[in-house]
Amino acid sequence: MKTNSHRFLCALCALTVFISALFPASAFAAQAADTVAQTTLTTADAREMQQADSAVTALTGSDAYAEMTRAQRLDAAVAQLQQLAEEGLVSARSLHVDEENGMVSFAYSCGALGGVLVEDPDEENTPFAPSELPAVDLHEMSNAPQGDLGSAMIYYAFDNTVNSSRYPYYSYMKGFWTAMGLHTRIDSTVTVSDLKRMNDYGLCILSAHGSYYTYTSGFLFKQTRTEPVILLTEESDFYKDLYYGIDLLTHRVIKINGLYCITPSFFRAAYRGGQLKDTVVLSETCEFLGVSGSLDTSMADALLAGGAKAVAGYVNNVYTVYSRSMLWDTVNHLILGQTLQESVQHSMDTYGADDLVWYNAQGGKRPHAAAAYPLLFGDVGVRLIEPNAAPVPQVVQQAA
Repeated sequence: MKTNSHRFLCALCALTVFISALFPASAFAAQAADTVAQTTLTTADAREMQQADSAVTALTGSDAYAEMTRAQRLDAAVAQLQQLAEEGLVSARSLHVDEENGMVSFAYSCGALGGVLVEDPDEENTPFAPSELPAVDLHEMSNAPQGDLGSAMIYYAFDNTVNSSRYPYYSYMKGFWTAMGLHTRIDSTVTVSDLKRMNDYGLCILSAHGSYYTYTSGFLFKQTRTEPVILLTEESDFYKDLYYGIDLLTHRVIKINGLYCITPSFFRAAYRGGQLKDTVVLSETCEFLGVSGSLDTSMADALLAGGAKAVAGYVNNVYTVYSRSMLWDTVNHLILGQTLQESVQHSMDTYGADDLVWYNAQGGKRPHAAAAYPLLFGDVGVRLIEPNAAPVPQVVQQAA
């Protein structure tokens, strides 16, 4: 036994020496950064991240960048990140170019994740976007139950509301729904901290841009992972980086173009005690549930794990006017006393089972590549006026 043990230890020592020769200590230190070995974000880490963010935003905010083609922007982003890697601010091994989604991802030297999004999230909505206010049947709405229907929050992070083509519609909806008994507020400066207080409301509406984020991790055995993210308009700075340090190091929060973004694990961690009990979440973010051929329910799963009663969102990039009209009609019929499933189905019957049905009906000539369609998860039988109704768990599939 001693002889066998001795031989094993000798072999182990030899293997250790061999690996050490191939991969010096500095390489393993970098690997530790890639796998987020840190548990605390230091002031030095925050300063370095801010240096990297300043370089990235200087690029993406420049006039020259605005004139570049998509391919040129990707090349410029890679070149900028390679320069930052030479300065020790980001990990060179972490750079990943996702041409399909127009994103270059990377890891800061401390292990937090970042990215450069080279496309305007609004780009697909520019060719055709009718601006009429959504219709409402006032006679039908006059039959809505009278009384307190609870509270709702619209987390509005599409833009800063200045000269916004979107914001007036949400302001209108807020006033109408409040008058109907659903006390609605708008958060137009959505922060990471704000999204940790969603349990204060019975209905939460996530009105923000979304994207797909692909990144690599590991050193000896690299892995490529992809997940949906919610893009906020909250700009990063030194003190916020320190405050959100744990979320950044655990990849619950990442930074894209210098702005904070939310990953599915954020909701799972923020509400791990089930605090979202009885809350219904409606999301308008693009790719909230992944893309065609790659359905990703991690956002919905995380919210349900946090106690959410039900969650609704879209697969693929969704047209602005379609999602806004669907939201308007859905909430109006929740106010009328219908279940979430019935309300969404009414919206689909009114505006189309997916956004290409709506787009073509409006006379659109340049449809985007894949139709966006809604899916529901959790207790789809939930009603605003019956918060304690027995659950009817199921998933609503795309209408035929």
